[in-house]
Amino acid sequence: MPEASDQDSVKGKTIRTVTLVGAILNVFLAVVKIGVGKVAGSQALVADGVHSFSDLITDAVILFGSRYWMAPADSNHPYGHGKFETLANVFIGLMLALVGIGMGWDSIETLSDTAPPAPGMLAFYAAVAAIVMKELLYRWTMQKAKHIQSGALRANAWHHRSDALSSVPVAVAVIANAIFPSLKYLDQIAALLVTGMILKAAFEIIWPALKELTDARGSEEVEKRLVQLAEEDGDIREIHAIRSRQTGGSLLLDCHILVDPEMTIEHAHGISERFKTTIITQMDNVIDVVIHIEPYTCEERLVNPCSLEERLHQQKNKPNR
Repeated sequence: MPEASDQDSVKGKTIRTVTLVGAILNVFLAVVKIGVGKVAGSQALVADGVHSFSDLITDAVILFGSRYWMAPADSNHPYGHGKFETLANVFIGLMLALVGIGMGWDSIETLSDTAPPAPGMLAFYAAVAAIVMKELLYRWTMQKAKHIQSGALRANAWHHRSDALSSVPVAVAVIANAIFPSLKYLDQIAALLVTGMILKAAFEIIWPALKELTDARGSEEVEKRLVQLAEEDGDIREIHAIRSRQTGGSLLLDCHILVDPEMTIEHAHGISERFKTTIITQMDNVIDVVIHIEPYTCEERLVNPCSLEERLHQQKNKPNR
């Protein structure tokens, strides 16, 4: 595997350190939740503990996979290895969805059984402690993910938050059972609420990753920013045929720029190289830009150039040259 740059090495080390800390906390919380859930008679807390154990699988995927998607481009992967991170996001989302479906199925099955006794207050204390610890872990992991622009770390952060959220209905169910002991199925209903939260989090992880794998169009804000940078360059008369796609946490762009038809190829090439440097330095997460040069021959548009909004409208409705 090719050697990574110093910046990529720091990013990879950050991913592994944050993930390892999360894994250690997940083991601790899973054991506590399942143990306390059994003792206190809380099905929802036991299910929540299983959810915490499932986080270990995603932690392992990130620890193992980050060594691949952080590798630089090579002859077999000229655009880099970022899609490995996207695949990791899909896997994390699917694991999350499977856990949620399993928890929901168990809860529905037990609704038809004889109602269990109300869970003890020990389950409440364990749930509150888990909420605090996992929310702090979410915030720390998300802060690191944003700093190094890691989609997989961001997905794992949401996995941590889903674990924190899943403990909220557990705590509420224990208190509600203590106040209204006749409502015997609150614990199972709480487990169903946990299922809904987990499935929502899974969808929010999987859908963007699937869009990325199918090379869906990038953000319109990215295209607006690209047009603005072109307008600020006095040698670029027009920009169109803008396309963007993501690979991992990075962006790949290509576009056509129109320049004075009388200038030399060398001069036009210099303009495109300068514009490429501007894009990469002034736009977040852009790692490469392919620029096609065209002659600008419309004198009327030289006098009355299109507005930013008109250019974006033309971009959406005009095929690439």
